[in-house]
Amino acid sequence: MRIVFDTWQYVRVMVRLEETRDRDAARRVLWATWSADWRRMDEELETLRTADFGRFAEAMMDEEVAFDPVDAATARTVARLAREVAGALATARKGADPSTGQDLAFEQAGLTELAGRLEELARRRVG
Repeated sequence: MRIVFDTWQYVRVMVRLEETRDRDAARRVLWATWSADWRRMDEELETLRTADFGRFAEAMMDEEVAFDPVDAATARTVARLAREVAGALATARKGADPSTGQDLAFEQAGLTELAGRLEELARRRVG
């Protein structure tokens, strides 16, 4: 199966994975598989952020990252990570000013949708 992220979703998921990669075997496997691509993209985004913030913002919001093939276990692990980030964003929204809260709500909704889509892909792949 093929999974597609908006770049900002991929960044959020990978930051969470980087922080929690030793939590369980599924995360360790995903980190081992995706870390080289993540490091490369993180460096490219950081360079772009400092050189041309407008282009950086465009890349984060308008470009996609895809992985193909991806097995059902990977899709479930990524969905779990996306749900964890969405939960953290929900908590962060509680004390945020209205503008920041609106941005966090957008990201929370996007990550929740991503998780649902990946869970459905994993179910269809297994069933």
